[in-house]
Amino acid sequence: MDLDFAYPLEDRYKCLLCGRCLRNPRQSLECGHRFCESCLTEELRKDAPRCPVDKQALSANGVFPDKGAEREIGQLVVNCVNKKAGCEIQASIKELQEHLEECKYATIECIHKSKGCNVQVPRCHLAEHLENECQFRQEPCKFCQELIPLAQTEDHTKQCPKAPSSCPNGCELTGVTREEVEKHLQDECPQSEANCRFNSYGCTFKGPRSHVSEHESLSMAEHLLMVTSNLANLELSLSESRRELQEVSNQRDLFKNTVTQQASEITSLKQKSEKQDGKIASLQKMVANQTDKLMKFEQDLETTAKKEEVEGQKRDLVAVKETVKRTENRLTKLETRGSGGGGVFSGATGEVETQLASQDRQLGIHDVRLAEMDLRFQILETASFDGTLLWKIKDYTRRKHDATTGRTLSLYSQPFYTSRNGYKMCARVYLNGDGMGKGTHMSLFFVVMRGDYDALLPWPFRQKVTLMLLDQDQGRRHLSDTFRPDPTSSSFKRPTSDMNIASGCPLFVSQAVVEGSPYLKDDTIFIKVIVETSDLVGP
Repeated sequence: MDLDFAYPLEDRYKCLLCGRCLRNPRQSLECGHRFCESCLTEELRKDAPRCPVDKQALSANGVFPDKGAEREIGQLVVNCVNKKAGCEIQASIKELQEHLEECKYATIECIHKSKGCNVQVPRCHLAEHLENECQFRQEPCKFCQELIPLAQTEDHTKQCPKAPSSCPNGCELTGVTREEVEKHLQDECPQSEANCRFNSYGCTFKGPRSHVSEHESLSMAEHLLMVTSNLANLELSLSESRRELQEVSNQRDLFKNTVTQQASEITSLKQKSEKQDGKIASLQKMVANQTDKLMKFEQDLETTAKKEEVEGQKRDLVAVKETVKRTENRLTKLETRGSGGGGVFSGATGEVETQLASQDRQLGIHDVRLAEMDLRFQILETASFDGTLLWKIKDYTRRKHDATTGRTLSLYSQPFYTSRNGYKMCARVYLNGDGMGKGTHMSLFFVVMRGDYDALLPWPFRQKVTLMLLDQDQGRRHLSDTFRPDPTSSSFKRPTSDMNIASGCPLFVSQAVVEGSPYLKDDTIFIKVIVETSDLVGP
């Protein structure tokens, strides 16, 4: 790409082999002269490569990348390559490529190239081409309103279900749509083939609808016989169904009685279980008392020296142990019986349920507070402080429907700022249009919001604003519009409420361009707003 420098190029930035601006500069260790990387590579292929100025020998090992020169060249100011087309932008070589990706005078291909359009237009004329000139733009069919590429309109009309048509059988039907012809052929056309109305009873006659009527008139006796036979079979089936229904009813009554009996047994088991629980508690208390006595007997046995007392205590000890053993056996049996019926009655009590309900309410309150904090963190995380907003709008189809039906006419973006202490702003979009663009265009506006540092900022707001709809393909055919604020407009005065009146483009881009192009992918569009901050002095 040949560069058009805004100022004469100094000799120290020129390649000594090609005479043009250095590209990937390389410097010789021998003589210190600079060359383009590609020019030097070509020179080194010669038998005896030498510097054209001082004839010093050149070698691949005797040169190195000159990063200092490369940085200086990157800061040189050049005119946009689209200057002849009308672009007046001047940028450094380092920033030129970034500008070219958005230059509205750059020649780009039509977004419908894959469909057959080979036209190339300046980026600023792309929207006009897509709306008025492109033969592959989508236009609504005049019969069914479906969006169809203009070049395919004729083929679509031949198959459109809403297009006017006539009966293919040659009857007198006219002035109907193609889909109505299908219904006519199926239900009404006298020339269409049809089955006899007694087909379901066994009649196999088939012919033009007019002949079917004649056949039905002449074959009434046969048809009556078919109907009678079918009614007899139906009566037999009905009797069988009644018998089966009676059996089901009997089974239902039996099941109902069984359920009632089981409910009664469950109630009885519950009462027995409660009694057993009381007996178990009493026996456990008795065992505890006997255990205490046993321990006391053993202590007395160890401390006494009298043989008679020892013998008596031993007898008492044996008796107590036998009593304890019998009690434990009885307790085990009762616990076994209790555990056998206790599973039926397992479940949470009313008190536990009340506690759980209270805890659920408290968790719900915490969830709401966490959701509010999460929303505030999301807004802070997505906030931009360099004057640039990148807004992703998902669920486009649903949101467009909400706008069309009047449920949600417009959407606001998250706030963004010119700096940490700068202007607070946002974007507002009407997916179904607003004002002059309602129903046909997407309307995009810029909004100045009330910020925490407004008292320290200059008013009215005067920064240049660029509104963009981003191309999600690699073509980078973004649609954009740029304006400078009107200092007399109330939209750019210091806000006295949460936000000023929005200002922007009610006819930003037609809805057909948005919905039939690479600007809408995965039911998502991207909107970008750039506020110039280079000349802005902070508080």
